[in-house]
Amino acid sequence: MKSYLVMLKLVRRYWFFLVLAVLFSALISITMGGNFAAIVPFWSKIVEGDPFIPQISVPLPVGINSLVESFADWVNNLPNQKLLFFLLYFVVANTVLRGALQFAADVTLQFIGNSVVRNVRSRLYRHIQNLSMDYFSEQKTGELMARVTFDAELLHRGVADGLTRLFSHTFDLVLYLSIPIILRWELSLIVFAVFGLILPPLILIGNFIKKLSSHSQEKIGTISTMLQETISGIRVVKAFSMEGYETRRFDRHNRRFYRIMMRMARRDAILSPITEFVVLLAAGIVFVFMGRALLSGEIGSGGSFILYLVCLGSIPRPVKQLGKANNLIQRAAAAADRIQSVLDLQSSVQEKPDAVILPDFSDSVRMERVAFSYNGGPAVLREINLEVKRGEVLAIVGSSGSGKSTLINLLPRFYDPTSGRVRIDGHDLRDVTLKSLRSQIGIVTQETILFNDSVARNISYGMKSTTREKIEAAARMANAHDFIARMPHGYDTTIGERGFMLSGGERQRLALARAILKDPPVLVLDEATSALDAESERLVQEAIARLMVQRTVFVIAHRLSTIKNASRIIVLDGGLIIQEGTHDDLIQVEGLYKKLYEMQFSS
Repeated sequence: MKSYLVMLKLVRRYWFFLVLAVLFSALISITMGGNFAAIVPFWSKIVEGDPFIPQISVPLPVGINSLVESFADWVNNLPNQKLLFFLLYFVVANTVLRGALQFAADVTLQFIGNSVVRNVRSRLYRHIQNLSMDYFSEQKTGELMARVTFDAELLHRGVADGLTRLFSHTFDLVLYLSIPIILRWELSLIVFAVFGLILPPLILIGNFIKKLSSHSQEKIGTISTMLQETISGIRVVKAFSMEGYETRRFDRHNRRFYRIMMRMARRDAILSPITEFVVLLAAGIVFVFMGRALLSGEIGSGGSFILYLVCLGSIPRPVKQLGKANNLIQRAAAAADRIQSVLDLQSSVQEKPDAVILPDFSDSVRMERVAFSYNGGPAVLREINLEVKRGEVLAIVGSSGSGKSTLINLLPRFYDPTSGRVRIDGHDLRDVTLKSLRSQIGIVTQETILFNDSVARNISYGMKSTTREKIEAAARMANAHDFIARMPHGYDTTIGERGFMLSGGERQRLALARAILKDPPVLVLDEATSALDAESERLVQEAIARLMVQRTVFVIAHRLSTIKNASRIIVLDGGLIIQEGTHDDLIQVEGLYKKLYEMQFSS
């Protein structure tokens, strides 16, 4: 029942269309009932040549009973040939109407299903975009992709296909059960008791499939992660000749997914033989009792017997389809639970409801007794007290793991300090809007992030109203215009996923052009010149020098030769600032900075 409540919660926004689909499904079953009902007068009057006498074993309301008697009189007063044509026209018109109603019901439910999936995907993607960086440091990319793609597709199947089967075949089942009750209610009670044997395995199989579906969705998340990692890192895979290893690893997970899907398929398929056995048992009971009644004359016409058998023979199909609908809905409910688990996550970086817009930066950035740890783990930063004045260039140096990147990640509020606070011009960053804060900070990192789009759109990313002239001016300042001009379509050239068509130096210069175009008062450079050849580094350094003019700059650099002219250098070790001063000051005293400097230049 919980799974069905989950589905109703998903579609409640489209309740009008849902009611419409239910109405269409009910009318479809009514038209089918009309076709079935035509069997009795056809068989009684045309085949057997006897008057048509409605044989109803249950009391009907006076109005309905009067209509039935009037219909019987109309049938008995018609010549057989005319009745045959009337019944033929009726069945054809009824079938056409049924087809039109079926089309309307299917389109309506597909509209609901596609709309639900569209909304869920958009909501999920928007929520993922708003989660803080700590979530992405723990979550696998492939699993997030599986939530947005595979899980959302299961929701579509549950809503569109599952509810389609549920509505249409529920009304069909009601029809196939109602007619036998009207004809021989005593016998129907026995038959329906036999059909009740299907319910326990139906429920058990549905619950089992829901559990297996959760396992399958977790496994598809693992497979998606492997695909993302190996395809994006294909150069490393090939460089180390690990194609065979990665193929075997993928096959192992793929086989596990296959086994789970086959277990679900077996549980799904077992419903069919169970249903067939139960139907055969019920048919045997009907043949014994109805055959005896027909031979003894208790049933005046073979038409009622045939109609009874037709309805009985039609019961397995809606029962099977309802079982499949239940399985689809169980899988969709499992997918909805996984999606909801993401939607329930709260970002650790929250914008206050009364957050104010940060004024233009004018004075200083201060860190006051800042400490930070990831998810309650060991402290990465401890007792950081720091003030950087406007126009100052602060270089941050330290061994790997000393907390350099973590320190600068606090500036745009990618993370919040565990204790202490960060201020800009006296404003606590937690009191200002994220957009106004991040609009004043430009970031260029070692890992250049570019998108599978044109050069111009990569440079102008986040700046919709800019002009081509400004884009080109930024590219010239970043020493990027010359190589862009040589590309097949210039600034309109698509650079491929993650900019794979470009060299490392070219990617870095595009990132610098993006920062130049943004024109931020505060600039963060996180090892922006590492892993570049000498010529590329020279061009990037020239662009950085232009970018740093009249800006407050936080720069992380492993190559200490690039920060000699910094206004101030701080040295981090174990999350603490252990040294502070200019290059000339620090090189004169024994300490970590001098040790690192000598190691680089001696090598």
